Amino acid sequence: MKIAMLFAFAAVLGFAPVAGAQDANHADVMRASDAFDNAQRTQNRAALERVIAPDYVLVHGSGRIGGREDFVSSMVDPTNHITDVHADNRTYTPLGRDAAIVSGQGTIAGTDNNGPFSEHFQFADTFVNRNGQWVVVYTQVTMLPAAPTPAPQPAAH
Repeated sequence: MKIAMLFAFAAVLGFAPVAGAQDANHADVMRASDAFDNAQRTQNRAALERVIAPDYVLVHGSGRIGGREDFVSSMVDPTNHITDVHADNRTYTPLGRDAAIVSGQGTIAGTDNNGPFSEHFQFADTFVNRNGQWVVVYTQVTMLPAAPTPAPQPAAH
């Protein structure tokens, strides 16, 4: 009886539709996350600016705080050549009707003025729905040790 009353109370307050919205948002948020990754991979300024909110905050793996222009400029810098950007083990955490976090482990590789680079990190991207478009407003990055390379296997005889 108490559980039924709790559900009825939640429905009256409008909480019941949020759960459905969160489920419906999952695919849209993951598409926005994919667009964010692809824009980085292709170093596409216009695509990055579409998916990154103007008030974006990035906490780099070093702890340095940056913003949208800092991030976009570094990604499209002509001395940087991105060869790989991907995210593994992504999770979706709904934060209500208009916000969600996509987190996972990421890798970015390429070359820059210092030569080849490869970074492995844990990330959390917070997306919000603004005017019907999901945009990333906050990213937290924690650097991880380089992904292990498989040991060479002895030749079969």
